[in-house]
Amino acid sequence: MHVKGLELAAYDCRATKITGLAFCTANRGGDHITGYIQGPTFMDIPLLVVEESVIEDARVENPAEAKIVKDLEDALTVFDAVGVCKFMGMALMAEDITPIIASATGWDFDVATFRKAGERIYNLARLFNVREGCTRADDRLPKRLTEEPLADGPAEGLVVDLEPLLDAYYDFRGWDKATGRPTLEVLTELGLDKLI
Repeated sequence: MHVKGLELAAYDCRATKITGLAFCTANRGGDHITGYIQGPTFMDIPLLVVEESVIEDARVENPAEAKIVKDLEDALTVFDAVGVCKFMGMALMAEDITPIIASATGWDFDVATFRKAGERIYNLARLFNVREGCTRADDRLPKRLTEEPLADGPAEGLVVDLEPLLDAYYDFRGWDKATGRPTLEVLTELGLDKLI
């Protein structure tokens, strides 16, 4: 089973619905590291680098939690860009990492800049995928996870209803819900409008 050609990690999204959204929206395919949503989802580890990372019940589709996926993707994309280990980064707040980045680069790098940098990088990667033909249709889970209920366990009978999660995620990102493309408005806000 895969998303965008990348085999899914060890987690069954039918038991952790928001993990399914994270697999679908990861720019490189169904990986578990892009947004590291499994930390707050079922390890009960709040990721301090974002303002909110509490998942109430991973077995329930909660579209409001799509913002957590977006925020984690943005923050951890900055970690990737500057070489910070995501596992060590679980203990960091944005206020902890920004002075380190500022010291290393000489840039005026505060929390707002950190968040915008992550959003810019993530949207830039999405634009690359769009150029290569990626659409909303590619932000999909395998049918087994959306049509075949789990046979037993605490999530018995569950499947993933991805559409409300994906709609909410696109709203939080400022992407077109029909196509999955970043809108001109969000690209202009991020200074990326000249790329389209």
